[in-house]
Order: sequence, then structure tokens, then C-alpha cells
Amino acid sequence: MLVKTTFKQNSFYSSLYNMIPENHILKVINSAISLSFVNELLEDRYCKNFGRPAKEPEMMLRIQILKYLYNLSDEQLIQDLTVNLAYKWFVGLNPEDPLPETSLLTKFRTQRLKDISMDAIITEIVRQCVERGIIESKNGIVIDTTHIEANTTKKIPERIMKQLAKNIFEAKGQEEYEIPDYTQIEDHDEAKQVMKDYLEDLIEQVSEETSEEVIQAADEAQEILESDLFIEQKGIRSLVDKDARVGHKSKTQSFYGYKAELCQTTDGGLITSIIVEPGNYVDGYYFKSHLEEIERSWLILTGVYGDKAYFRPDILDLIEGKGAPAYIPVSASTYKINEELFSYNKDSDQWFCVMGNETVKVKKKTIKQKGKKKEQLQYSFERERCRNCPRRAECMGKSKLIARQLIISIDTPELYEYSQRAKTKEFLEEYRKRAKIEPKNAELKRFHGLDRATGYGLRSISIQAKLTAVAVNLKRIAKMVSASKGLKANFLFHLYYILPFSRQNWTGADAKAA
Repeated sequence: MLVKTTFKQNSFYSSLYNMIPENHILKVINSAISLSFVNELLEDRYCKNFGRPAKEPEMMLRIQILKYLYNLSDEQLIQDLTVNLAYKWFVGLNPEDPLPETSLLTKFRTQRLKDISMDAIITEIVRQCVERGIIESKNGIVIDTTHIEANTTKKIPERIMKQLAKNIFEAKGQEEYEIPDYTQIEDHDEAKQVMKDYLEDLIEQVSEETSEEVIQAADEAQEILESDLFIEQKGIRSLVDKDARVGHKSKTQSFYGYKAELCQTTDGGLITSIIVEPGNYVDGYYFKSHLEEIERSWLILTGVYGDKAYFRPDILDLIEGKGAPAYIPVSASTYKINEELFSYNKDSDQWFCVMGNETVKVKKKTIKQKGKKKEQLQYSFERERCRNCPRRAECMGKSKLIARQLIISIDTPELYEYSQRAKTKEFLEEYRKRAKIEPKNAELKRFHGLDRATGYGLRSISIQAKLTAVAVNLKRIAKMVSASKGLKANFLFHLYYILPFSRQNWTGADAKAA
């Protein structure tokens, strides 16, 4: 049951809080941003009339902010809250007030802070910054993805199938059983097939079982086997974390875990939205969702900056629909015209070759590609000029056609115009702003623990990433507010926790250097 309370911090011992300097980072955050909206936002997550009195949502969120601001475990956070005056003041408690149980912190994250609530919290904080003039309302947005390693190791299909078989036997209560030793089979494909055949036979054998545990274990095994990606090692790679997937950082470097896609303002460096997906996520798939969060935060787009992964017609159309320019380099995989050989005139809707020939007709074609219909444009060059062209053999190759045909995507003419703008000095100068997101990615990983998942499953990692984004935003807001007031914020205590040194190695020399 949620009982509304107001933390007045008016006990006899509250005078101890006078020792906290006004320029302490937590005091600056508290004065810059109001978090009282959280009580109303999470009100429907609590029973209004029944149950024990619940802890105030705002207080619980403030505790979570401390956890991700200083990169602490739940146990260490509660220990520090016991003795740290600044921490207790920030969460709204008197020095002698009892602290919530450690288990309550996990319950709050898993049951109260669902994805939609976290998005709303991030958006409201950014909106307050716009309203209070901490950042400009007219702002550019940089979008990028960063990788999060899973909190488990990836396993080969044979090992997973062996574990699935063990789960079935344990559900049956059978202590003695014999599973093929796949490690003795040299051929990897053969080993996979042997384990798959064995597991399918085992599932068939227990199909008549009535035990709920056996049925559940058999259904889990059947579901995993039915996925073609599983045997190809592109699906589930761990029974501990079934949502994690293998992704690629480059052609030769892969990772196992998740991708966090975030948007950040070019002015102020605040994260406006963050989405977490499995490691095989295609960059930009939820770009529309990012734009919706940006609108809710009262920001007016002045430009969108991203790498080549975001050079796609659907993304460029969404940006154009918002009346903002896109600063995204041309991707050769999407735009496949060789501009050394062909150029385009949008007014006459004609392509010109390097030898001066021009297209004389165009028709629209619909083809099927991977089961989907795709529209193309077929441009045909003038026949006689192609027939007598000195570069005909080089251009036409073994084709028996008289005139060269240029078959392109229906979006290519528009992309050609964009590619010309992308070569201008103004575009290249503006595109430099895209690099502003790299330090943010490094900060999230190095100082706030987002390099590795702390839990299992997409929902858990999503909450972790979004709470980290809230903490990093508040830290950034404190810095901007302090700078605008001419204050030098007291970040020493903050740095003590986030610098990449263990507490055991923290020496006087390190402190002086900081």
C-alpha cells in the first residue's frame, strides 16, 4: 500500500546535514531537478488500500540513482547509506532513520520500474532541463549503439542440449542416466546431430509424462530445438540468459550480449532515450521510438547525427518529416551508384554516363526478393550512342543488350541528391558533432558499469541501462548548473568511487592527483 509522506528531515540529528557543502554534487542535483513526479508516475504500480505501507517511490528512485551514480552493488549501497550523511540527505531520510532491506531494491527495479516508466523518467528529466534553461530547446541529436557483454558465457549447441537433457532427467527424479559424450566426436557438425537426435528421442520418450516439471523441461527443450538459428549458433547460446545474442563489432570481432542504442543532445550532452536489444540488433530499427521520446522532452530537432549504419531511406524520411537535416555519411551498401560513371539530374529525371550519353526512358518494375516485393526503376540509355560508344565493351561486358540499362532502387534518385550534399564542406564540418557521443559511451562503460550486464535477460539489462542513463544525466546536469553559477562542484567524493581504481589501491598520491 502506497502511503504519501513528506520527508522533512527535522529530527534533532538533522543538524548534521549542515556539514554537507552546498556545492556537493548531490546538493547541486537536488536543487537543479525535481524528482517528485516519480510518485505520481508510479502510483498505479502500488495497491492503494491494502497491504503494508510501501516506501516512497521517489525515495527508492533516489537510492537507485546513488547505486548507478557511484557504481555500487546493492549490499555496498546500503552499507554506505548507513554512514554517509550526503547519501542519507539525498534520499530524504533523517540520520537515525532505518534503511530499506537490500531485497527491496531488487523488487523495486523488477516490479515497479518497468520499461515505460524508465523512459518517462528520462524524458521528464530532459524536459525539466529545457524548461529551466539548463539546455537549449533547439538541439541536435547524436545516435549510436554501444555493446554490453552478457553476465554469462556463450556455449556451443552440444553443451546446451546436454544440459536440456539433464534438466528432463532431474525433473523426472532420475539419478542415473547416460548422455552421449559429444567431446569424443571430432566433427563438430556430427556432434551436433548426435546430440540433437538424442534429445529429440528423449522428448518423445517423456511425451506421456503427466508431471508438470517434466512437461515444462521437455517443452523448453522442444522450443529451443525448433529454432533453426540454434543449431547454426546464432540463437540461444546460454540457458542462464536466453535473450543474449552474438553480435559483431567488426568483420573480425564479435561479442556476446546486448546492444544499447542511445540518443544524446549535441548541446549539453544529455541522453534523451536509450533502448536495449539483443546483440544481433540492427542499428536504427527503433529510430522512430527515439524521435517520439525527443518530442515528449520538448526538444526541437536542429539536426540528426549518426554513422553509416543509419543511412537508410526510412530513417532519412523520418528525419526529413521532422524538418531537420540529417548528417549521416553515405553507406555504399545502401547507395550503390558509382558516381564516377553516372550522375543524376533531378529536374529532368535523367542519368548521364561519363561519356555523355543520357537515359531516354524509365519504367517501374516490381520484383520479389527474399519473399518480399520490392520496387525498382529501370532507366534505359539512348541506343545508338551506346552502340557506337568507344567504351561499350568495358561498360556492357557480356550483355547482349544494345543499350545500357541502369536498374536502381526507387529511393536512389533522392539518395543521389543527398550524396552530393554529403560532400560539401558544411556537411563535413557539422558531422564532427557526431563524435560527441563517443566520450558518453566510454563514461557509461568505464565509470558506471555498463560494459557488462549485472543481471540476466533483456528486461533486467534494459533497466540497468536506463538507470545508468538517468545517473549520468544527473551528473552532467550538476556540472552544467555549477558552471553556470560559477561554482566549483565538490566532485572529489564522487571521483573516489568512479575512478578506475579499487578502494584498496586508493593512496594519498592518487587522491592528490584527482
